[in-house]
Amino acid sequence: MGFVSFVKSKTFFKHLLLILASFLVLIFITSFLLKIYTRHGKEYSVPKITGLKLQDIENSEQLRHFELMVMDSVYKEGVEWGTVLTQDPSEGSLVKSGRKIYITVASQSGETVLMPNCKDKSIKAAVQSLIDAGLRVGTIMYRTGEINGIVTNQRYRGKEINSGSDIQYGERVDLIVEVHSTTQAVSMPDILSKTENDAEVLLWKAGLNTGRRTYQGKQEAGHMRVVSFSPNSQRLLIGSAVNLTLVNDSESAYNKQIEAFKKSDKDEEPLIEENDTDDVELPQNIE
Repeated sequence: MGFVSFVKSKTFFKHLLLILASFLVLIFITSFLLKIYTRHGKEYSVPKITGLKLQDIENSEQLRHFELMVMDSVYKEGVEWGTVLTQDPSEGSLVKSGRKIYITVASQSGETVLMPNCKDKSIKAAVQSLIDAGLRVGTIMYRTGEINGIVTNQRYRGKEINSGSDIQYGERVDLIVEVHSTTQAVSMPDILSKTENDAEVLLWKAGLNTGRRTYQGKQEAGHMRVVSFSPNSQRLLIGSAVNLTLVNDSESAYNKQIEAFKKSDKDEEPLIEENDTDDVELPQNIE
């Protein structure tokens, strides 16, 4: 049988069909196996794990499709050791099984930093020195003296701390400031809509203390903003404590509460005149 005759025969077409069928079956099997191997099309929603303890979720059912990777541990005041601070991918992300979730957890203690020298500095300069060192202001206390507005002492947990001493990152340091009169008034800084950290720094530099804090909505670092404060006055007695109400800026109530506070009556008169030198002492003043 010649080649042309063979090509035109039923046997040729039968073999050709078998080859094509085998090829299609092979493609189907390969695709099916590849789909199983890569789990193509099967995605899982990443759960929210921030705020949870690492030891409680490592072997939990909700994370059976993922792998946890601790990228860093950071000391955060008031947060229990092992608490998850950040996660990547974020909550609700759709990822394939086996995807790594990178997390940051709270460490048991903070890194050690050197205590800066705040003595003989203005309150603003002293506050900035603490912030630059990774520390915070505890309470600003005042006493009368010949020099006005100069820090004369720095204390940690009730005891004087010398510059250059080791202190844990994020700790609070109390400042003692000498003023002509403990009854002078200072201007209230513009803290409305500021983040919590920015607001407290502005208050400290103005010579005021932070008081009670009320949080509304989900607490997230960098997203809690001041929507109201009290006393609601343009002038306050030096060293006064200012209470803050903070709302997550992603909450729908955030802008509404700010506008409502702006419309509220504001005390235009200072609580006390700067030239009033009566011997009035505050709880945080010292002799």
